[in-house]
Amino acid sequence: MKMKYLSNLLLISTIGLIFTACQKEIEFQDLNDPGGGNTGGVNGELVDDWNFIGLRAITNTAVTVTDAGQEVKAVAFSDYVTENNVGTLKVTDNQFIFSGIGHTVNDEVNIKLYLNGLLLDDADSAFNYTTPPSDNTIDYVRNSNDSLTFTNAIFTLPDPAGGGSAPAGPMGARISISGDTLYVTVKNSLDTTISQGGAPANLNAQYESTMRFTRQ
Repeated sequence: MKMKYLSNLLLISTIGLIFTACQKEIEFQDLNDPGGGNTGGVNGELVDDWNFIGLRAITNTAVTVTDAGQEVKAVAFSDYVTENNVGTLKVTDNQFIFSGIGHTVNDEVNIKLYLNGLLLDDADSAFNYTTPPSDNTIDYVRNSNDSLTFTNAIFTLPDPAGGGSAPAGPMGARISISGDTLYVTVKNSLDTTISQGGAPANLNAQYESTMRFTRQ
């Protein structure tokens, strides 16, 4: 069975879902920031230059593979806060322009492995990952004082052998400004079929994150 492959895939899939596909109509519940709490609606100007100071993310990912009549399923849960955050954000009246955004994760992820519905293993694994600085520009439309829609977000299919990118389509976000701190919260879900070494696998992922920025 492809236990090692599933574990690797789950570890990667917990990372790359900040702007992930198939945004559904959802109700937002903002994540608290690591230093306290998000105090609510926008009470400052969004259009400005910002420094990236951190990301908190909660992910729940399941990968299912059927091989020789046996169903193998791996489920991963993570709740992490990034470290060594770098990069900036420039917000115009219609774009989020990310420059040199990068961070590291030093945490744990819980992985449960099932064979034909029976739990085989339940363990925490080290979750250490570096996201190298990268640039990205995303168009948006302001919906209200505290919400917007990203209109051309990109997602990456997690794949240990190298994933591919594709348009994600419209994606909702909740925004809040408290003092000189900007919070951007997205909540996404993805349900798709992927392939690794010619073997089809179902990937189901749910992701909620809050990015924090301080005004320059």
